[in-house]
This record gives sequence, structure tokens and C-alpha cells, in this order.
Amino acid sequence: RRPARAPARALAVAEAAGAAQVAGVAEVAGAAGAAVGDVASIAETIAPTLESVLGPFFALMSVAFITRIVMSWDPKIRDESMPWLLAVLPTEPVLAPMRKIITPIGGVDITPIIGVATISFMNEILLGPQGILKLLQR
Repeated sequence: RRPARAPARALAVAEAAGAAQVAGVAEVAGAAGAAVGDVASIAETIAPTLESVLGPFFALMSVAFITRIVMSWDPKIRDESMPWLLAVLPTEPVLAPMRKIITPIGGVDITPIIGVATISFMNEILLGPQGILKLLQR
């Protein structure tokens, strides 16, 4: 009869261990769910602020890049003088690395066009009707 008890004890110990493991997993899952809920609530509060900052930023950068496109049409424009400097200062840190990769085509610098496209794409991905920040607010 003793051999019959040993498997019963082993089964009871295994069940207890399994119950503890399930409880541990449930506890971790509950903590993870709470963490995800915390992140979601933080995202809901930060998203409107980011939207109110990024919207004007993208609009101003688009105007600056379009100004740079127009500036590239006239070689007489000196980009070191005002008011052109207002378009050069915010865009040059973006355009300089792009010029190393994309050389002028037929003497025409197309990097400001790529800059406008990039800003427009980021604006749509973040702030568009199906943008990330819009979805976080729902």
C-alpha cells in the first residue's frame, strides 16, 4: 500500500506546485495588464500635447522646406542673409546629410523636395486621421 501513497503524494505536490505556478502566472499577467493600462492612460494624456506641438512644427518645417525649394531656383539668393536665413537654419541640419547620399541631378538639388515629402509623411503618420496620435486618443 505504501507505493500507492507515494504517487498520491507526488500528485498532490504537483497539483499544489501547478496551482502556485498558475497563480504566479496570473499575478504576472495582471501586473503586465496593469502596466499596459498605465501606458495607455499616459499615452491618452500625452497624445493631445504632442499633437499640439507637432502640428505647428510640421507646418513650419514644410514652409521652410518649400522656401528652400524656391531659393534653389535663383542662384543670386544669398542664404547667409535675412530673411532667407530663417529657412536655412532649421532645414540645413536635415539637408546636409541628405546631400551626401543624394547628389544634385543635372545641377538641381532635390533634397529640399525629399525633405518636404519626409515632413509630409511624418505628419500623416503621426497626426493624420488614422495617425498614431489620433489612435492613441481613442
